[in-house]
Amino acid sequence: MPRSGGGDMSVHGPLAAPRLFLSCAGSDRDVAERMASELGRHGIDATVDHWCPPGANWVLWINDAMAAADFYILLWSAAARDQAVVAALWSAALVRELAERSSYLLVVRLDDSALPPVLAPRHSLDGTHGRWSEVVRDLAGIWRRDRAGGAPPAVAGDPVAPEATGVTAPTRMIRVRNQVLGFAVVLAVAETMTGWELLSLIRARLALPDEQTRFAGQVGLRFRYRLGIAGEPLPEDPAALLHLSDGALVDLEVVVEPFGPVGPMAGTTSYRPATSGAQVQAAVPPAAQRALVRSAFRHLAPPTASSRAGTR
Repeated sequence: MPRSGGGDMSVHGPLAAPRLFLSCAGSDRDVAERMASELGRHGIDATVDHWCPPGANWVLWINDAMAAADFYILLWSAAARDQAVVAALWSAALVRELAERSSYLLVVRLDDSALPPVLAPRHSLDGTHGRWSEVVRDLAGIWRRDRAGGAPPAVAGDPVAPEATGVTAPTRMIRVRNQVLGFAVVLAVAETMTGWELLSLIRARLALPDEQTRFAGQVGLRFRYRLGIAGEPLPEDPAALLHLSDGALVDLEVVVEPFGPVGPMAGTTSYRPATSGAQVQAAVPPAAQRALVRSAFRHLAPPTASSRAGTR
């Protein structure tokens, strides 16, 4: 049944659980409502597209609910495939995702029905044969662990193109985070790949910058990246294979090297757990370095309620 409270669906604070908008065919409403109820027990606020209050303008209600949601969850089935309203909603969600260059549209498959060509390459969560409750636990577990780790949740669920990694289609979901800089991202990857391939993939998918400059490039910061799991660095040997498990937590260390008009400067900073990123060189004042780092990684910060409101 609909959640109580009505209107306000904004995110409360950087570590608040995401608000989900579940879209489904009418015949799948029972599954959607049970999922929403289970998500609620995990502290995640979920709204189902069939919960428009009596007498309300359905179009305006849907528009507001989708705009306020952090993620749109498409419950895909044979019934959803044949409903024009469902197609209109996921199409609108896809347009928003492309416009914001963020991950907003996630797919949960309730049966083996073929996805539309534009959605088929995406990684989808498997809720077939009654496994939708496992999807709830997986989603809730990701958000819970990210909150416990001090990083705001974000998702990048698009598939990784095979040519980008040289490996087969993605089969695992991993979480990449930097607690100091305050971001955590979920990525679909192949089960087996090398550390070098994984780092290359993460750099491409997260659009990690090589440098950030000021004063016509005369002063700035250069960035290097390292990966680790459970406090242990991942091997960078191109021949060393990794076997990644679902839900693997990968820490992304950001190494910052300042430079000036005459070249590199001393004072390398490493943004990783248990560090504050406080080392600086006099030619790049602390405030300037912080501003450069924020600017370089702003695209990975989850959108605030006010920034989402500005896109309506």
